[in-house]
Amino acid sequence: MSNEIVVVGSYNTGFLIHVDRLPTRGETLPGRGFRMEHGGKGSNQAIQAARLGCRTAMIAAVGDDIFGERAIKKWRNEGVETAYVKRCKTPTGAGLIIVGPGGENMIAVDLGANLELTPSDVDEALQRLSGVKIVLTQLEIPLETALHALALAQRNGAMTILNPAPAARITPAMLRGVSIITPNEVEAKIMAGLGPDEQVDLAELARTYCDAVEHVVITLGERGALIVDSKGERIVKPPRVDAVDATGAGDAFNGALAAALARGMDIDTAVEYACAAGAFLAARIKRGELVEALATREELERFKKQQQ
Repeated sequence: MSNEIVVVGSYNTGFLIHVDRLPTRGETLPGRGFRMEHGGKGSNQAIQAARLGCRTAMIAAVGDDIFGERAIKKWRNEGVETAYVKRCKTPTGAGLIIVGPGGENMIAVDLGANLELTPSDVDEALQRLSGVKIVLTQLEIPLETALHALALAQRNGAMTILNPAPAARITPAMLRGVSIITPNEVEAKIMAGLGPDEQVDLAELARTYCDAVEHVVITLGERGALIVDSKGERIVKPPRVDAVDATGAGDAFNGALAAALARGMDIDTAVEYACAAGAFLAARIKRGELVEALATREELERFKKQQQ
């Protein structure tokens, strides 16, 4: 089966409730506005790529439960291929989120079935896929599985993207041959074994990975993205927006980056496109929960023209 983009990644169901203040230890508070959301970095990124018009497949593991069924139904509705989604007895990944009045929150995550995704699952799936241009993965699945997917994709001639989130220590040697890594500022520091608050020259840090990785793209939030590669270093500026909620902007960025590269854009143009997708989400132009706020191809093109 032909798919331009393959996302090897996670799915989590989010259970969210709002409170007037965050609870203290042992306290029960009344809440409001409960909702259940689709989440997981891999799922968000796959849906973004599909909405931007790319044939996208998901390699993932979900539980044999109602939340796994809900994930698969959502992917199918979004046009994401689900033939390579593993069902297992371990429950589907879940996140419990308590949100206070100022947006502060308390979060607990059980990755559940995501941790059951193995290198052999990736082998089986990629053997059945053809026409793959981009393989994109993150770290809400086992690191071994993510790195295996990148190495196998590289051998098969696909471009590879690692979004190293959540942050983990990863040496350049572990990434040899990877096309692109897309950490944010904190993730870049933790990858290099530094503290998240340590003051560093990000371009210099990125260059330590350039012997192994073709392009290092460090996302900078409202400041855009820093690209460091054999051509040097440069900043790509994002559109100016009034950010409402930047949650998930990194997922929008990565899904859009994969889509742009699959359509043949060069790295600078693709990063600019991805910055626009992240800004569109952060501005919550469509409102609603994170996944529903992701742009379609037409919406993003219209948004970009309005920013010129």
